Amino acid sequence: MLRGLVALGVTAAAGGDRARDYPQGDGIALPLEASTSGFEHAQVGAEYWVSGPLPDNGTARPLTVLRMRVLRVPEGLEVVRYGTVTLRQTGGYLIGVTQDLAVGPARSFAVAPHDRAGAYFFTRVRVTGPVRGRLSGCRFWYRQGAVEFRQDVGCETVIRLGRPLRGA
Repeated sequence: MLRGLVALGVTAAAGGDRARDYPQGDGIALPLEASTSGFEHAQVGAEYWVSGPLPDNGTARPLTVLRMRVLRVPEGLEVVRYGTVTLRQTGGYLIGVTQDLAVGPARSFAVAPHDRAGAYFFTRVRVTGPVRGRLSGCRFWYRQGAVEFRQDVGCETVIRLGRPLRGA
């Protein structure tokens, strides 16, 4: 009995989709311009904001995007936190990798049926050494009606050590 309670406590504390069984969804669609982004001027010890994809609602029902997490973080990077920005804050553009952006806390946002989101998630990463691999795979959690879903989508960012940018 005690062993079962300990296992339950560990699972709940882990968060994500281990704490609850989320059905696999397919409501998030990505625009055609969703692709690999990159930054080849990273410095050890520096932190950068890396954008997630801008999700579209591929269904005829409204949905609320709850959160997003990067699935694979390579050696040399560590995730510091997640945040949300609106397209209004970025002048209507999807920004790939940046250091200087006022990213708020991670918040959910609604997406109308067959429409593009007006916000997207960023991941704050710290460079701890040479980066061996790519940030890849994005898991979204979203709600439609009373049901919460999870969905994995392709996303990829290449971060490499290199000469610092001037003025950085």
